[in-house]
Amino acid sequence: MSLKHRYSPQTHPLGHVVEDAEFTVFFGNKNSEPDALNKFFPEYRLVILNQTHSDIVVHSTDDSLTGDRREADAHWTKDPRLALCVRTADCIPVLIFDPTTRLIASAHAGWRGVENEIIHKTCRVLSDRGAKLESSFAWIGPHIRDASFEVGQEVAAKLEARFDAVRGYSEKATSLALHSDPSKSYVNLEVIARAQLRSHGFEPERITELAIDTVQSPEHASYRRDKHSPRRQFSFIALK
Repeated sequence: MSLKHRYSPQTHPLGHVVEDAEFTVFFGNKNSEPDALNKFFPEYRLVILNQTHSDIVVHSTDDSLTGDRREADAHWTKDPRLALCVRTADCIPVLIFDPTTRLIASAHAGWRGVENEIIHKTCRVLSDRGAKLESSFAWIGPHIRDASFEVGQEVAAKLEARFDAVRGYSEKATSLALHSDPSKSYVNLEVIARAQLRSHGFEPERITELAIDTVQSPEHASYRRDKHSPRRQFSFIALK
């Protein structure tokens, strides 16, 4: 069985899941509210952040379950049964597992997060704590895909600059595609996120993408499609 097949997310009532002897990876749909997650995954304790599209990476422990939610857009732990949650509605959830140190991390990477290099900073934190990223696994969850993600040229230039910095780790020549309106471009966030992961040593076969466009999927919350809806999907990674 290939690594990609072994760790490909399988259908779950609340989204998609990878169940391994050491960890659980979960990507939620629009029904994946905390109460529902607690019902389906009673063995885990959900750690939820106050996400602000920042570049802040924090360490989550049992102490993180009390008090106000901390402001951050990525967190990491080695503690078992802590589900490191991220909330998304078009942004990319990125989940990481290092089998060598049993470090895990989750990151919320929208276009601002990609531009703020939240993926880079999460990888650096893990490396600083001994993670062997060349033998680690990463999952890229449902998000707004290039066919739906049209932006103005100012945002496109910022994102292409981030891609330029890691272009050598991608088979693609650009993260952009032409738009019929010359003042806009389509952006492929997954291409940038994947290249950023590759730049830290992740092997291609150890990066798995769940190729679902949240804008086009009625099963998923989408800010771009439903701007006034408060719904979000929750994703997490947890050690057993």
